[in-house]
Amino acid sequence: MDKPALNQPSRRTFLRLGSLAGAGFLMRGSAAGAEERPAPAGAPPRLKVTDLKVYALKTGHTLVEVFTDGGLSGVGECSPMVHGSAIAPLIDRAIRPHVIGQSPFDVEKIWRGAFFGKYKLGPMGIYLNALAGVDIALWDLMGKALGVPCYMLMGGKVRDRVPLYASAMRQHRAPVDEAKHLAGWIERGFTAVKIHPYEYWAFDQGKDDTLEVVREVRAAIGDKIPLLVDVNNSYSVHRAIEVGRELEKYRCALFEEPIAAYDYDGYARLCEALDIPVGAGEQEYTRWQHRDLILQGKVDVIQPDVVKCGGLTELRKIGALASVFNRPIQCHNTQPAIGTAAHYHFWVSEPMCLYHQEYPAEDHPLRDRYPILAEPLPIQDGFLTLPDRPGLGIDLDRQMLKRLLE
Repeated sequence: MDKPALNQPSRRTFLRLGSLAGAGFLMRGSAAGAEERPAPAGAPPRLKVTDLKVYALKTGHTLVEVFTDGGLSGVGECSPMVHGSAIAPLIDRAIRPHVIGQSPFDVEKIWRGAFFGKYKLGPMGIYLNALAGVDIALWDLMGKALGVPCYMLMGGKVRDRVPLYASAMRQHRAPVDEAKHLAGWIERGFTAVKIHPYEYWAFDQGKDDTLEVVREVRAAIGDKIPLLVDVNNSYSVHRAIEVGRELEKYRCALFEEPIAAYDYDGYARLCEALDIPVGAGEQEYTRWQHRDLILQGKVDVIQPDVVKCGGLTELRKIGALASVFNRPIQCHNTQPAIGTAAHYHFWVSEPMCLYHQEYPAEDHPLRDRYPILAEPLPIQDGFLTLPDRPGLGIDLDRQMLKRLLE
């Protein structure tokens, strides 16, 4: 057998050189002299995050803006369940170090670093609410940098528009007045509604006229309009079963959070006893919690919220989980501006968002009193369709933002 030529690389060396070249290095003479390849023409912009600002508004809401060395910025929103004065220092001290100097395209790296790096802060609540605002802003930035809507970064559209249900928070109205109020939203073009009839968070305590409200609403809107019922964790399991069986007679489309969010065993017993779909998930903040909600709680519909569950990066993983277990998604959504815009890109791109999605119908400060968006979201006949603009497709009203910070 002939010996290989003196300078001919062995198979092992050849494979090593190939792996280095595939990793983005141009070999010149030897591995020690490797140089990074220049970016090819038309490559994505090489941006770095230079600053992160948290806007704690006087309404109690929290917005986030992330800035880059390329002059682009992206906006996000945190859950309003915690006042901005509490979220702002958490972002500044715990999350900022994981974001500054990074590429806004490295959302997985940033999310994992922020989540696992501060895991002991208690990641199943306020911390994920805070991380959500930063993550949404990064997705907005990615879309703007590439000149495409966020949904195109998520696999494109599976639907062109999103059907919304009007979610009404009961304001101490009598059952007949609540029915008139809900009927008004149907007259405005919405094709489904949700009621919150129980005004107290308590285990079977206080006045409960849920069934009376449902009866009046069903009479007012007819039998064909989907009617969802959310009692905000108010019942014990046995009471939820009792009420749920009555709701089945009114053909209600969903029984949302009937019992305590943490009672997965109770949810399993409840879902076994009822035919009406049971939903939960707004108080689950990660894919792991939603996994347990599905496997242990046996819920029929999961309801994550983008401004609570760590943003679009984690929401997409929850979407994949829903696909694996064949669970429809009806996102919890209480924010009609940035929150709804962020949800929209998930809704149009996620196959498991099968039904109407939540839209807050009651008065909201960032839409009705202090409109934070330069242009209102285009909702027509109960459907939302955003124009194909880069990123989230929205712009802040900077004068209004300044006013809300004074």
